[in-house]
Amino acid sequence: MAAEKPKVDVRKIPLPVPRAVSFEREVYPLLQEACFSCHGPEKQKGKYRCDTKAGAFKETENGPAIVPGRSEQSVLIHLVCGLIDEMLMPPPSDKPGQSEKLTNEQIGILRAWIDQGAVWPDGPISAAGRPVTFAEDVGPLLKTACAECHSGAGAKGAFSVETRESVLKGGAGYGVVVRPGDAAKSSLLTIVAGKDEDLPAPEKHRLPAKPQAQLHRWIETGAK
Repeated sequence: MAAEKPKVDVRKIPLPVPRAVSFEREVYPLLQEACFSCHGPEKQKGKYRCDTKAGAFKETENGPAIVPGRSEQSVLIHLVCGLIDEMLMPPPSDKPGQSEKLTNEQIGILRAWIDQGAVWPDGPISAAGRPVTFAEDVGPLLKTACAECHSGAGAKGAFSVETRESVLKGGAGYGVVVRPGDAAKSSLLTIVAGKDEDLPAPEKHRLPAKPQAQLHRWIETGAK
């Protein structure tokens, strides 16, 4: 006999945003940031992959992930709202910046997209989401992860993460570690990936995948 699908209380689902939403500018970047680390090209937990059209719309053990026109029936929405026991997505984490519950606004964007037909263009997606900025994204990230050692007059290596200007200036030992527009030449990314073997304990500098991706995107888009 087939397993009984869990019952969900759709009254607990945040309302869709009352406007047209853009898949390329809003939905895909949201999925990319919140879901791809576990359900993307490198890893597919629960055999679910949401970086491709075919993967995102597949049938799951709890029902169809996305039902065009019916967000309240879409398992994707049930999961991001935590309506299925012990299956909140993204899963909670005690590591800063690694996994955060979607906001009501973000859920509302997903709902509106699905209710408006869940249009997913064929071919490669050119995502153009909200720019990553130092003020809104990178500054708070670095403050949480790095400021204990890299702030104030005694900042290690004379490298401070307190301001965008200080990050771009670099430090005494490494010099410039951020090259705006050129992630390949920005050694900060090697450091936060825990791969800089010139450091005494490179693994201690490793950040979770999501902050690494934000830093990469910030640098690639000009480190504004």
